[in-house]
Amino acid sequence: MLNIATGLFVFVLFLVGLLLVLFIIYSKLEKELRAFKCGIIAVLLFSIVVALLAILPESIYPWLLLLPVFSLFIIVPKFGNKKVEFEIPERRFDERDVMFSRNSLKKGTEKFNNYYQMRPENKSADDVFRAEPGLMSKEASLYNEIYFNAAKATFETVDLLQPLAEQSLSTNKNQVSEHELADFIKNWAIKLGAEAIGFTLIKSHHIYTHVGRGEAYGNKVELNHKYAIAFTVEMSHEAMSHNPKGPVLMESAQQYLNAGQIAIQLAQFLRNLGYESRAHIDANYRLICPIVAQDAGLGTIGRMGLLMTPNLGPRVRIGVVSTELKLPINQKEPDYSAIHFCEICKKCATNCPSQSIPTNGVTNQKKPKRWTINQESCFTLWCKVGTDCGRCMAVCPYSHPDNFMHNLIRWMIKRNPINRWLALKLDDFFYGRKPQASKNQY
Repeated sequence: MLNIATGLFVFVLFLVGLLLVLFIIYSKLEKELRAFKCGIIAVLLFSIVVALLAILPESIYPWLLLLPVFSLFIIVPKFGNKKVEFEIPERRFDERDVMFSRNSLKKGTEKFNNYYQMRPENKSADDVFRAEPGLMSKEASLYNEIYFNAAKATFETVDLLQPLAEQSLSTNKNQVSEHELADFIKNWAIKLGAEAIGFTLIKSHHIYTHVGRGEAYGNKVELNHKYAIAFTVEMSHEAMSHNPKGPVLMESAQQYLNAGQIAIQLAQFLRNLGYESRAHIDANYRLICPIVAQDAGLGTIGRMGLLMTPNLGPRVRIGVVSTELKLPINQKEPDYSAIHFCEICKKCATNCPSQSIPTNGVTNQKKPKRWTINQESCFTLWCKVGTDCGRCMAVCPYSHPDNFMHNLIRWMIKRNPINRWLALKLDDFFYGRKPQASKNQY
């Protein structure tokens, strides 16, 4: 019996040591210098503990086995994942109030005057960001000729796609079954580069009231499609680690382009089969993509106001296709553990350079509401540095790469509040409460 206990104890020590070594290897591959150094320290400390255990009498090992057994009873059980009820917005959102729309207004024009007659309360805040150099400006504090012009070229390519968002359709509907089409769309989107994909019914609060950008500015949104295809594309972990510098702007533009290409291909495919469809791409939306993506089962809106996906956190861009094709809609519940983790984490708020992310709680309110960032102060920082910052995305513990080690932690987070607290403390230790941006060449 004693030999069995000794064998089990040695096996447990081996597993712990193996996990630590794997963490060091992953940290090296991810170019996470602090995590790599802390991992080596952890291995050294663990080696000292193992050496001390080796001189203890073997008869004590069965008692020491109680520690990992007790740990399993804490880590594995699923509890404390209370459902979070969010109120459905009472009114639809006007895209003309989005910062990109407000930024496009030119002083002295009819659009400019009409908007601030309609929203006089926004004028003072908008005057502040207009006083800054602006996104991709040569006068911006983080201007880099190569990165900024590369991003500009990508956004200009996105502009070339705009006419393809809405096109005429085939007069004859294909006889392929809706179920077969849904399966094909999911598989094809992944092959085209999507990270995840889901379907949902389009609801009233998904749709903007008025168009805020492009030639249709000010028009009432007319969108009669009943179903939406939502998907995500991954933003590079390495690029985002350079926040808030030029590589973030480049990556943001590239993934807007990639999402746009996939959306346009899917929409055109459905139109070829006789189903009226529309691609919703950067600067040409008719609905609110993060909310649609959440209802399609792709994630949950977190503290920073972005979609928190299961394996990439907020490190994604979203594409949407609306269609008349009947689709099997998402039936699964949102991952409420992500909201509970956001409650205690607050790392995005701590690291936000413009302090635009709230630190308050939502799940302890009688009528829970989603966290809302200060979009004016956030956008003002963008206009100052010339990039879309990305610091909140980069420091989020959910944003670590999609691999075994980080997925193991994500699995733990889903289980219970004790794991969430432990995961946050470990993340702060290995990566820092205020992680440093990468200084590696990109």
